[in-house]
Amino acid sequence: MSKTKITRYKFYVIGVGGTGSLLARDLPKLLLNAPHKMVLLDGDVVEDKNIERQGYQLQDVGDNKALSLSRKINSLYPIECEFDDKYCTYESLFSLVKEDTRYIPVIIGCVDNDATRMILEDVFKNLDDVIYIDSANSEYEGNIYIATKSKSIQKGKLRGQCYKFDLDKHPLEKSCQEQAADGNVQFLVTNAKMAVSILEHCNALISKELEHCNALIMYQLKEGVQLVNRFETVFYD
Repeated sequence: MSKTKITRYKFYVIGVGGTGSLLARDLPKLLLNAPHKMVLLDGDVVEDKNIERQGYQLQDVGDNKALSLSRKINSLYPIECEFDDKYCTYESLFSLVKEDTRYIPVIIGCVDNDATRMILEDVFKNLDDVIYIDSANSEYEGNIYIATKSKSIQKGKLRGQCYKFDLDKHPLEKSCQEQAADGNVQFLVTNAKMAVSILEHCNALISKELEHCNALIMYQLKEGVQLVNRFETVFYD
């Protein structure tokens, strides 16, 4: 009896701030005893104000966010968590994905600007096999766009295919003063619910690849748009 071949996924978490850091904290648990990997990408550094809402502690202040989290993950779990301590550009992400063809890339956008979202969508468009999970939220609600490509055939719409992006700046284009002035009002509970919702989609993706082992797989990853708020979750095709 031949064994079912399990697809290998590499999860690229872009932006490890409010939502991304909380997602990165729990994603390793899904990857235990599985052939998948994860990479954290963020050029930002931990500040005192991040401790209240993000997955960092006082001893992390001054460290790069991606480095700090990957260091903790690698010390706590028997998995390989890589990191890139620079802000994401098209060239950096595309080359990072293309250099490891053993894995299907799962790009998870947890960024707070449309300039970076456009980069992530461009990378998605230029790959033949890829999964893109794009999250965005305000104080009390958010949404997650899920699109996939298999052999260049796309299912699900990208955020940029549904509405026009804001012409905001990429983090690399902002001065130190502009970055310090950025203060998107968000709350821990909202970020935590966004992170759990993304984790559900990651779990659904991995679950469909598992041997059934007499267990019923209840759901699989579904393309579309998920609306999330602090009190309810609604999924639309």
